[in-house]
Amino acid sequence: MKTLPPVTRPPTTPFSRNHDPAPTEAQRGYQAFRPCLRWEFGFTCALCMLHEADLAEYGIGPTGLTTVEHIVPQSEDATQSNTYANCLYACRWCNRSRSTLPQHDGSGNVLLNPTTSAWADHFEAQDDQLAPKTGSGKYTEIAYSINHPLKVKMRATRRKTIERCRTLVLEAPTEIEELSRLLEFLVASNQMERADTVRRVARHLSDQVALARQALQRYQGIPVDADKACRCRPAPTMPPQVAEQLIEI
Repeated sequence: MKTLPPVTRPPTTPFSRNHDPAPTEAQRGYQAFRPCLRWEFGFTCALCMLHEADLAEYGIGPTGLTTVEHIVPQSEDATQSNTYANCLYACRWCNRSRSTLPQHDGSGNVLLNPTTSAWADHFEAQDDQLAPKTGSGKYTEIAYSINHPLKVKMRATRRKTIERCRTLVLEAPTEIEELSRLLEFLVASNQMERADTVRRVARHLSDQVALARQALQRYQGIPVDADKACRCRPAPTMPPQVAEQLIEI
């Protein structure tokens, strides 16, 4: 099982446009791009780097908390509404925060595009935040509320959960084996009262490991409801910007 890392590092390269879904003329036709966008951006908001698993912790399924963000707003140029290259995968908080904010702030800073700019050039992971390093990074951070308190809380929840559960899953089996050996010794020595205590401790620890595995499953890099095929690819793959950070458990 491959899970998300405790902290997602800003990608050192821009996301590539590896998908090319058939165009659509339907009103809000860009919604048909969702399966492609999910895979192309690794089920991760391309702006604040929150994964669907982070969002799902807040009570609504992932597709209810993610949307399609338009680089050039529909209000500015409606003809690009259904243009795939103008679409990003984003959480609803980022989408609503930006609204129709212009791409330039009037002071030389621009809203960064994750398909043309490497986030690591403009942000660094710091204290459960994506701290901006440049003027354009700061403008982008403000525009999309990248460090809104709720987003910081979601990052902290993932970090603490994965660190705690991963440690338990990796270290507890050795402790359980030691307890098993001790239990055998106590039974052989007819120390039944102490054996019962050790047995309860071992059972409790095994239950905790099972719960930790369940928690880690919620943070799988590829969600269980991931489309097996998207609009343009029969077997889509994760982008390296996300895949290379996944942890094997």
